[in-house]
Amino acid sequence: MANPLVVVFVHGWSVTNTETYGELPARLKREAGNAGGPLLDVRNIYLGQYVSFRDEVRLEDISRAFDAAVSDVLSSIGGARRFVCITHSTGGPVVRDWLDRFFVQPKNLAACPLSHLIMLAPANFGSALAQLGKSRLSRIKAWFDGVEPGQRVLDWLELGSPEACGLNVRWINDYGALKLTSLANPIFLFVLTGDRIDRKLYDHLNSYTGETGSDGVVRAAAANLNAIYVRLEQPPADRGQTLAKAKTKLRSLTATVKTAPRTAFKIIPDASHSGDKMGIMQSVTATGNLHPTAEAILRCLGVTDSATYTQLCNAFDQENDAHQLPANRLEVENVPVLPDREYIHDPHCMVIWRLLDDRGAHIQEVDVLLTAGPNNSPDQLPENFLPDRQANHRDPSAITFFLNYAALAGSPPVPAPDGSIARETLTSRGNYGLAIRPRSQDGIVLYVEGGISAATDDILQYIRPNQTTVIDIVLTRIVLDGVFTFTQQMAPREFKNNPFGNPL
Repeated sequence: MANPLVVVFVHGWSVTNTETYGELPARLKREAGNAGGPLLDVRNIYLGQYVSFRDEVRLEDISRAFDAAVSDVLSSIGGARRFVCITHSTGGPVVRDWLDRFFVQPKNLAACPLSHLIMLAPANFGSALAQLGKSRLSRIKAWFDGVEPGQRVLDWLELGSPEACGLNVRWINDYGALKLTSLANPIFLFVLTGDRIDRKLYDHLNSYTGETGSDGVVRAAAANLNAIYVRLEQPPADRGQTLAKAKTKLRSLTATVKTAPRTAFKIIPDASHSGDKMGIMQSVTATGNLHPTAEAILRCLGVTDSATYTQLCNAFDQENDAHQLPANRLEVENVPVLPDREYIHDPHCMVIWRLLDDRGAHIQEVDVLLTAGPNNSPDQLPENFLPDRQANHRDPSAITFFLNYAALAGSPPVPAPDGSIARETLTSRGNYGLAIRPRSQDGIVLYVEGGISAATDDILQYIRPNQTTVIDIVLTRIVLDGVFTFTQQMAPREFKNNPFGNPL
């Protein structure tokens, strides 16, 4: 008989008690061997416990400590054993950082003991809540567990953080060539997340905890590892040409596009981030009907090669499409005394814009505008297409747009339970373009306007429902002739009013 699977659980941020895992470990052990499925032995189930609530602890510190803890576990078992890792929330980025730091970057994947990484509601691209800071998060039940949360971990989790973007851009650009699922010792990654809100955990002081397209803490698009990287770049300016000609040449941006390796992604119906009623992990029961989370995990554990992984990816995609049909989007909350509240759960997506110049500097003096319609106008964009935008605190040049994909791409009508129409058809405006507008163009060192014309390069082709797109916009930094000059005149002379010429 094959050795039982070694299963390691890794919890999320600010957790201080292993009760956070609930009945999930025991339920998986009970169900795993049924019908010839993968065999789990409770003696080989390990519940992680790590410190995230101290300000001096960074996420990379936790991944280093995870490496040591996993090594100790595998050494105690003996033999060349591999392990399955099941994570919740911040645990996903922790283990991804470990995989990247200890095996991918050192080009040592052959030695990686991880076989399956199953992430529940992972904040892979961060969480909108992280920007609130410790003092405000301490009031939100879904995140806080009686201790002060660690600021350094929150810094990583903030949308558009340099650390998260660094890991995710490497994931998109570099991991496809690694073919993780086809290695001699393959590595399979899975993302399971919810898109519903536990209204009992809703914080009325913060709308992020009730945000459609999320589970109350992590957006589905931020959990999903199926992602796109786009580099939009202005051409270099030619020395000696007039500034007017340079502006004409630099107006159009050229695009380079990369797509992340395909990753199994499933939306768990009616699951929220936390809580014993709807939480994707804590609501799993020891007995009774098999919980959708446990059922999905068992399907992930059944993957043994690239072919079965692809089959599961296809199945999850079909199930997600069915879950997000217009007929399934309406949620009606029964409120005592007051009228019922209606929520429409449209598919959303995220775009992380990073503004750089051709010298590698991050820039902030630029506005990013989406446009639509035949006149490429921001005024033609559909209503409610942009529920949220957020600039990163430590890097304000990184701006995250949270977009209602249904509003942009169009959607059939959403029916109500009584047969009426809860929302009429949404019609796509189409012709989505992009305008990059520097706030000042009269300096001696400056940037000039650029963009994408929807006639040739519709921005909608770069975004997908339930996914994140990282777009680096690289502008040419223009330095005018005259910023530095020489003179052979020996007598003192004033040069502050010297004229400036064409771009260098």
